[in-house]
Amino acid sequence: MRTTVALADNIEDPWRTGIENVPTVSLLLRAPASALLGAGVVQSLEVRRITGREAQHLDELADPTASALLLVVEAVLDDASAMGLQDRGIAYADAAGRAWVPGAPRSAPAQPKRRRMRTSSIRAAQLIADHPDTRWTETLLAKQAQVSSGTAHNLVRDLLSLNLVQRAGEGKAGVCSRDTRGLRRWLVAQARREQPLMVSCYIPGVEDLAVEIDGVPLIRSGAEGARLLGVPVVSSIQRVLIRVPISSGLEDLPARLGGLRTAAGANVVLVEDRDRFAANDARLVHGVWVAPPSRIAIDLTLEPRGDAASSVFLDLWGEGVL
Repeated sequence: MRTTVALADNIEDPWRTGIENVPTVSLLLRAPASALLGAGVVQSLEVRRITGREAQHLDELADPTASALLLVVEAVLDDASAMGLQDRGIAYADAAGRAWVPGAPRSAPAQPKRRRMRTSSIRAAQLIADHPDTRWTETLLAKQAQVSSGTAHNLVRDLLSLNLVQRAGEGKAGVCSRDTRGLRRWLVAQARREQPLMVSCYIPGVEDLAVEIDGVPLIRSGAEGARLLGVPVVSSIQRVLIRVPISSGLEDLPARLGGLRTAAGANVVLVEDRDRFAANDARLVHGVWVAPPSRIAIDLTLEPRGDAASSVFLDLWGEGVL
């Protein structure tokens, strides 16, 4: 039995392609009214756009104003959220081109469980997310991210399968971002599993803290990094998150910076950046080192109200380049 999704308005890719690829479903654009048609039954259809922030609260959806509901989600749905919508009979299309419509076969999880994403892959994915208009050949990606050619190849393959990047030409011409918003949210979801070594401390005059110590950059990230890039996401920063690209000695660093380790009254959180997530593409802003935007979005999840702050940052970042 086929189902026709009739939409009164146009719908862009990747959402359109996602719906078109659902088995047993046909898509009709610019119809007189939005509706689901199947087995001789016509259901009025409400089409509702869901932002990345709203996608975190799909269990709190308001009741539809029509007999059927289609969510156009400006984020990449995780498997649990997608299965939950199917359980409730709610049609959806997400930013990775994943879609489902009532009456169609239930979809299998889009992302099979894999081993934890390698740190080198995260570093490479950050580059694509931060520079979406760059044509990334596997050779260039491997060089800039300081990863093996095999790691670059596997990452490109995975991102192509998720419809997050697209080929920029024939052969080895490389790839560029296809769904920049979706790629950035996917990256945050993957990389937030990291559990770095963190040291809370109090450092007097943190606003005048040195740019480097013994040649090692002190890289602002999280809410402070967002503020320095002109995208503030919190009204008050209680603790400045600073990434330090070292593999040992983080516990001794507060004293070397003229402060002391403490949880009570701390104004700085030092984070070990041994895998150079922040250092690899850091930039000088107003005389201090700042992490790349993708790392800022990830590190915001380490801070108070982190999920909400990270989502706000991603919404404000949009598809642009900071």
